[in-house]
Amino acid sequence: MTMRKTAISLPEDQLRRLKAAEAAGRIPSVSGHIQELLRRDEETAEVTETLRRLFGDEGTGPEHRKWAERTLGLDAA
Repeated sequence: MTMRKTAISLPEDQLRRLKAAEAAGRIPSVSGHIQELLRRDEETAEVTETLRRLFGDEGTGPEHRKWAERTLGLDAA
């Protein structure tokens, strides 16, 4: 993957928290953290679209949750 630099603007308090998290080792870097957040956002959008295709615009109901729990083996937990 080709990486390119860009500049973004963040509120001072957010940037301060991100830099503190980086300094404390809780995130790899400000840039890396933002990349991870964007990756998660894209993944969530893909899952949401898949669910919409499977269950339509009305979404899922309790019967879908029960099916998923059984399928994933979560109902026995």
